[in-house]
This record gives sequence, structure tokens and C-alpha cells, in this order.
Amino acid sequence: MKKVLITGGLGFIGSYLARECVNRGFDVTIVSKSEDKIENISDIKDLVKLIILDVADITDEVIGYDVIFHLAGSTDNYSIIENKPYKDIQLNCVSTISLLEAIRKHNPKARLFFASTFFVNGNVEKLPVDENTPCNPLGLYGATRLAGEHFCHIYHNIFDLDIVIARFCNVFGAKEKGNDKKKAGFNYLIKQAVEGNQINIYDNGNFFRDYIYVTDVVSACLTIAEKGSTNKTYYVGLSEFVKFKNLIDIIVQHTGVRAEAVNPPDFHNRVGIKNFVCDNSELKRLGWKPEITIEEGIEKTIQYYKELRYQMGQ
Repeated sequence: MKKVLITGGLGFIGSYLARECVNRGFDVTIVSKSEDKIENISDIKDLVKLIILDVADITDEVIGYDVIFHLAGSTDNYSIIENKPYKDIQLNCVSTISLLEAIRKHNPKARLFFASTFFVNGNVEKLPVDENTPCNPLGLYGATRLAGEHFCHIYHNIFDLDIVIARFCNVFGAKEKGNDKKKAGFNYLIKQAVEGNQINIYDNGNFFRDYIYVTDVVSACLTIAEKGSTNKTYYVGLSEFVKFKNLIDIIVQHTGVRAEAVNPPDFHNRVGIKNFVCDNSELKRLGWKPEITIEEGIEKTIQYYKELRYQMGQ
């Protein structure tokens, strides 16, 4: 792996991935539909090539790359109640088909890394979840991500494209903006706590979540891209049974704010996943292991928001 293309490379995970690829000496190109998040790569912007392009319009821009990381897409379930039901279709389905077609026509020997989500599973009967667990997505976000996975499998089966799929669990960490509780909700709560605000938690936090720090996600991405078996799906999470309320307790201990139990809104009850823990054994068989514990990750994220407030004179 010498030359990599990253769609969504200005985003939270994508910018971390771009930075690590630069650190490893790779030739890195980022595809983004705008420069809105250019500050995420401010330290490496002179070391990467940036193409401003909607992935739905991609064609021969894929030529010459060994690995194409497809991270661009929507990140939450809310489009359907914001009267934008086709947003997920465009971002997660049309763009993925366009990228697959571009690879088929212009670079069929490349490896495609498709970033999916644990939302494809919905609520399951048995934990931990593995690659054989049935998928029953509850919202358009999960449904369109699952559709993207199927597109990848189809293009592999028909055209022999080399694809690997990673289903990310809850990703958090420093440099996420943390301004929107609809996405990156854990970062939102951490930032609220650092700002001295009371944090509200649904159902008293009495449910399991599989949170993983962003740098461990990046190392998993690179491990899967380098060593993963073609047409195979890997879960990227810590695979630890941790109650969400225990994570909130860590935030409270470090910030001194109050946590209040609240009832979730009706929409959350309809599309929210109640409990989730993944089985990451297939990923670990590739030689990957996480480096950051949950508590270390929370501490790093708290410190980031504290430093950000200091820089802003707050």
C-alpha cells in the first residue's frame, strides 16, 4: 500500500486516517465535496492532495491508487424526520455505486475499503454481535449503509473487485466538534460537561455500548486494508460489555458536573439501538489490538475540549 485515496477524508475519522497514512509515508489524496472541514487537516494540508468533488460524480480520479477508503456518507438517522429522506440514498447509495463503477472501469485492481456501521444490525437478540448476526436496520442511515455493503458484495461477485468492509461501533475522541447531539452524541456529552453544563442521559444509561477511540479505529482500518480477506466484514469495536452509565460516571468524576436521567424522545425509541457489543475476534486475528482504554479516551477528549476553551479565551 503506497498510494491511498480517502473519500470523506476531511471528516472526523477520515482526517485521522489521512494523518496516519501521511505518517506512514503513503501518497495520500482526499476527496471531499467541500472545504468546510479543511481545518481538520491543517497540520498536513501541504502533504496531501485534495480533490473537491462529490463522490457521486467520481470517475477516473480513482486511477493509480492501491487502496481506496470510502468513508464519505451520512452519519445519523435524522434525515427522514427532517423531510430529507433521499439524503441518505444520495450519500450512501448513489455515491457508493458511482465509486464502484469508477473502480470497475478505471482501477479494477484497487482494494476498496468500505466503512459501514453497527447500525445495520438494529436491535439483536444475542450479544456480542458478529458477522453472522442478522441485520435489521431501524432507520434509513443503517438501511442505506447495509445497501452499500450489498453493492460491494455484488461488484465483487460479478466483477471480482477486491473489497473489505468494516462496521464501526461508537467512535469518539479528540477533534470531533461535539456540537450536535444527533451525531457523535458521546462527544457532545463530554463537551457539554467540560463547559460546565448538566448532561442528560437516556434511560439512566442502563444499556450497553461499544465505544472505541478514534486512533484505534484508524489502526483497525489500516490493518483491515493491509491484511483483511477480500469480501469479508470486520467489526471495529472494543468488544467490552460496558454500561453507558459507567462511562458517564467517568465524565462526571473528571468534570464535576451533574448527570440527569431523562426519557428519550419517541423518535429515538423507534430507531435507537438498545444494547450493542461487538465480537472483534476476526479483526484481532489480523494482528490488531486497541491501544486506548475507554477511560484514557475520555480523558484525552476532555483535555482536548479544555484546551479548545482555553484557546478561545473561555
